[in-house]
Amino acid sequence: MSEKIIKDQEETKEETKIGSEEIVKNGETKTGSEEIVKNEEKEVPEKVDANSSFWSKVKHFLKYSIQTWIARCFLIAFGLELLMEILGRRSLVLGVKFMVSSPIVFLYNTSIIFFTLLFALFLRKRVFGIVLISIVWLICGFANFVVLGYRITPFAAIDLLMVKDVISMLDVYFSKVQQVLLVVAAVAVIAGIVILFRKSPKFEGKKHVMRTMVVCIVMWIGIMLFTNFNVSHNIISDDFANLGMAYQDYGFAYCFTNSIIDNGISKPDDYDETTMLHLRNKLNSEELEADTSKKKTPNIICVQLESFFDPKVVKGLTLSEDPVPNFTRLKEKFPSGYLTMPALGAGTANSEFEVLTGIRSAYFGAGEYPYKTTVNKKPIEGMCSLLEKEGYHTFAMHNNKSSFYDRKDVYNEMGFERFISLEYMYNVEKTSTGWAKDEILVNNIKNCLRSTEGQDFVFTISVQGHGKYPEELGACDEKIKVSYPQDPVKENQLTYYVNQIHEMDQMIHDLINALDSIGEDYILLLYGDHLPTITFDDDQLPHSQFQTEYILVNNMNLDIPDEDIRASEVSTKIFKALNLNMGYVQRAHCLYQDNEEELDHAVTLLAYDMLFGDDYVYDGQSPVPEVGEKPMIMGLEEIGISRVSNEGDHAVVRGRNFNEYSKVYDGEDQLETLYVDRNTLMVQDQTLSDGALITVKQVDDSGHVLSSSSYYTFH
Repeated sequence: MSEKIIKDQEETKEETKIGSEEIVKNGETKTGSEEIVKNEEKEVPEKVDANSSFWSKVKHFLKYSIQTWIARCFLIAFGLELLMEILGRRSLVLGVKFMVSSPIVFLYNTSIIFFTLLFALFLRKRVFGIVLISIVWLICGFANFVVLGYRITPFAAIDLLMVKDVISMLDVYFSKVQQVLLVVAAVAVIAGIVILFRKSPKFEGKKHVMRTMVVCIVMWIGIMLFTNFNVSHNIISDDFANLGMAYQDYGFAYCFTNSIIDNGISKPDDYDETTMLHLRNKLNSEELEADTSKKKTPNIICVQLESFFDPKVVKGLTLSEDPVPNFTRLKEKFPSGYLTMPALGAGTANSEFEVLTGIRSAYFGAGEYPYKTTVNKKPIEGMCSLLEKEGYHTFAMHNNKSSFYDRKDVYNEMGFERFISLEYMYNVEKTSTGWAKDEILVNNIKNCLRSTEGQDFVFTISVQGHGKYPEELGACDEKIKVSYPQDPVKENQLTYYVNQIHEMDQMIHDLINALDSIGEDYILLLYGDHLPTITFDDDQLPHSQFQTEYILVNNMNLDIPDEDIRASEVSTKIFKALNLNMGYVQRAHCLYQDNEEELDHAVTLLAYDMLFGDDYVYDGQSPVPEVGEKPMIMGLEEIGISRVSNEGDHAVVRGRNFNEYSKVYDGEDQLETLYVDRNTLMVQDQTLSDGALITVKQVDDSGHVLSSSSYYTFH
């Protein structure tokens, strides 16, 4: 009996020993069948043994002290900032030169990156945190490097809102091989981040959360003080008149972060109801009222020409003939001048925004597109709503997809009756780079004018002159020969560009003939939205790189003076010439035309009141009350179904006004659709069931349904 007890006790001790070994091995404690949480990581003591060697103490300090980690973050930030500037200048020499010639600005940008890296010190996996934040900066820097290869405007936060638009244009800017490489690179980066997270060591010392927090707060205050010092001493500026130059002068980190923070229009210090009502009273003065006895209401057609300017003026560029003979002839015959645009090489939407509203895009944040941030969801007074009050029918037109720059939403908020986009055009011819040619606009404009009884306003955005410009010959019919010996690659790009604008110039000729054939009074505004992305030195041009030319073609012998103006002033010029009732923004342009500072302040107040304020000027009502009451219609001609049948193994839908963007739907399900012709669509290898509810919908390349026909019940 006693031997059995002793034996049981020995077995119990052995089991306890094995259990203890398992606990040590697994790093966890178990009571019975219950599993208890893991022991917390063992923290290294704050102090080393007093008897430790000097080098042991140094090693301990370098490994665990908060000071060491802060120093590491600063050195990494210094290296990242240098790399950002090298990428942004696309030159190692220029990046280093910026660091040496502008040390205060360089240090300021470094401090911004340094501040972001400090947040990694709150983590146990500090190495992972630092690397992850560094990767984000590197991706932004690399994106800027790539973007500057295709346009003049650098990468800004607003571009993150353009991701869908960019994806839809990948075929224009990247070959299939390059697209595959981009996907592979993205997958590799993501995989690398996952592996790093799993493999990176955990910090074993104390995290010193309070110390780190104090450092971050102090650093934040320091950056604010540093910013105020730099701005007050004109070392940097918070007003980016030229975004590209700002990135060059003030550094990538500052400009990019500023584009994240600085959005919309800042509330003016004196904005309140009293100020706005006082301003309204001044703008409603009798001297600003139109002379209705002299009012003219012709058709008004605006054509914004993509990247269009007269290349004959470029020094060092030789052309076999005038590529824009019609434009040259027209500007000598009709009122014309230079038009100062808000964009260079990109930013088409900001150019048209200024023309349509009279509001400068410079009042908004750095690099911001109001089309993407504000005007796509907020009504705004402009040419469209003002002309509708005069009895005009209003049309917007663009031979590119409707969702680009959110135009479909923007034009609706502006009050346009119809929007004819690429998805509603027929027999579209395209360039070798994939852009629709502008000749398609002529008949579409003519159809708009013929579709109504009264006066029409047609605002048109062209696209043929858009980059990317091929670096090798053979991408187009080279009717115009180009010589630019100082840069053979640029010579090839100019060859393509010059021949595209030559075709655009022919479109202008055809459009004027079409307008003359209608036999109605008209005024036609022609202007380039910005210079192309092909860069020139300032001394190669007789005008600013932010200037294009405009012409006011008309068949009414209007007495309009030649003058150089801003894009935001052109609508005022047209309304004054026709004695039309002007809106508040246009009235401000007239009242303060001799005082730019007061003009900017007045228009800023009006723009803030409309878009961000309380609509005091409009008595709390929407500046465009018709928005919502009659939603904008997509397309000019109604799409309809006349007959549906099963023919063999296929279903055939017959009707009117179909094109490549027309898709057959059975209820909510999109069917595989083959475009046959303007009156016929085929659903391949599928027949329809009795009672099926069939519609034809216009669907853009991103899968968005733009409009739908009426239902047709199949029997």
